[in-house]
Amino acid sequence: MARVNVFPLGRHRIGRDPVAPLRYLTPFTFLVLLPLGGWLGGGWTFIAAVATPLGLGCFDEALGEERAPADATDRVTPRWLPRLYILLQLATTAWAAAWVARPTTTFVEAMGLAASAGVTTGVFGFVAAHEMIHSRNASWRALGLALLGSVFYMHFRIAHVYGHHRRAATFEDPASARLGEGLYAFLLRSVVGQFRESWAFEARRRRHAGHRVIGIGNRMVLYITIETTFLLTVMFVNLHSLGFLLAVAVLSVTLLETFNYVAHYGLTRRAKANGRLEPLLPLHSWNSVRRMNNAALFNMGRHSDHHRRTTRPYERLEALPGAPQLPSGYAAGLLTALVPPLWHRVMDPRAKAAMHGAERQARHSDDRVAPSPFSTPCGH
Repeated sequence: MARVNVFPLGRHRIGRDPVAPLRYLTPFTFLVLLPLGGWLGGGWTFIAAVATPLGLGCFDEALGEERAPADATDRVTPRWLPRLYILLQLATTAWAAAWVARPTTTFVEAMGLAASAGVTTGVFGFVAAHEMIHSRNASWRALGLALLGSVFYMHFRIAHVYGHHRRAATFEDPASARLGEGLYAFLLRSVVGQFRESWAFEARRRRHAGHRVIGIGNRMVLYITIETTFLLTVMFVNLHSLGFLLAVAVLSVTLLETFNYVAHYGLTRRAKANGRLEPLLPLHSWNSVRRMNNAALFNMGRHSDHHRRTTRPYERLEALPGAPQLPSGYAAGLLTALVPPLWHRVMDPRAKAAMHGAERQARHSDDRVAPSPFSTPCGH
């Protein structure tokens, strides 16, 4: 059986590094390639789409791992970086949509800009928006929703906050991938399932409050209205821009859901002897201690700690002891997932090892649990 890497037990303290917050500027260096590619024209418009996965993957290898958690007391890191990134991503995407509308823009250039905007939105924009939709600040949540709305995916906030964070690593969660499940089957299940889950949640909330399901207070109705108005407005202005934005939406949402696929693949919460599920533990999320991964993704490689403390700011997330580690950063993980046979060869033994290790640990505790339904592919 394959050995699964976990973050070593024990805590390490490191001194405060005054330049450490600058590492979270990494996403901006990739975003600037989008307008640069547009200015250069031709095939250069693909530069951000190509440089992002290659740069993240190569620098993950070159810069190695963070051997100790970042100082959780560090409050130097600007909290406004994710907010600034969202604003710049929205502005850059709007600029690219206008650029595509020009009669002199070629088809290759339009495709390159769509690919670059889709990749930067799907990799960095969604992570920044994810930080915002967990915020207690209403204006920050609205900013996250603005990014989601630009790709017609506003319902993700409901499905993620009220669905995924309650049912992650269970069969009931459409955003948790099962052992043996391929990426492309998961994408369909997750996209459709999260929309249904969001609508069902809002319907229950409205009925519980004594209101009709269809009404202005239904956030799904509000989100669909906003997104439809946005789509029709762009369609009225320019059809080329509409095609560009739809292409950006498809690519970016695919990348987001691929991240979801990787994040909990093959890891599951077990039923206790009393029939209740065990709580979501660090061992139920895939993590990464690669330095470049966490600099570029606002520490989302520390995924287990995010699930433990959902409103904790990204710069204070920690690498938790016992959390399963991906063999690479998330960028390489996403690329590997695109080739299902390779993904299963790399990750299935690791997922089984992580779950069997958890079962052995449970047998030594007083709180007995049932065997994992993910112990065999897709629970069969």
